Amino acid sequence: MLDPFVGSGTTLIAANDTNRNAAGFDLKTEYLQVCLDRLKTQNIFNTTHQLAIQDDAQNIEKYFSDESLSLIFTSPPYANLLNRSRKNKSRRDRKNDQFDKIEQYSQDPRDLGILDMNCYTTAMGNIFEKLLPKLKPKAHCVINIPDIWLDNTRITLHVSIIDEFRRRGYELRNTIIWDRTNIVNRVGIFGWPSNYITMGVTFEYLLDFWRPPHI
Repeated sequence: MLDPFVGSGTTLIAANDTNRNAAGFDLKTEYLQVCLDRLKTQNIFNTTHQLAIQDDAQNIEKYFSDESLSLIFTSPPYANLLNRSRKNKSRRDRKNDQFDKIEQYSQDPRDLGILDMNCYTTAMGNIFEKLLPKLKPKAHCVINIPDIWLDNTRITLHVSIIDEFRRRGYELRNTIIWDRTNIVNRVGIFGWPSNYITMGVTFEYLLDFWRPPHI
């Protein structure tokens, strides 16, 4: 299994729990350290390996041979969701240096978390087009993505990802709606180390693609 945006390592923990080999990639040293610390506490008697690697998702193709992956499962950055003014809507006092200012998710130009919607969609397409040959025929690629509100406009990010992935050769097989009402209504935690914001929606999409057998 591969997670191109492994973050704090939840997918690698799940791989460990289910006795699956897995590799996760991320740009941020902070996330990778959290991921490695979490993996240290997992089942030491497991017979599989979970690796956390610091590298750009654009380079992942170099790590794998063709038709070697049985699953890609990831929750990527949600474009420039976090690059906006912060309002004190949480249940704690947040009147600090970041209050009511534009808070940059990252200063790294490679980070998908700073891109506008169009650039983000294209960047995702570029990354996953390179990964398509690495999947076995009929192997699945699952993307966890929400829609968001930006400047009082609903951004249908999941539609953009579906269209882009289809153009890159993937076939959409299933769409699973993940109800996150309890999390969103009780303050969701996003970003590093955490940002208390709302996306304006209470569900996310699990977009289940696969590599068509004829490719």
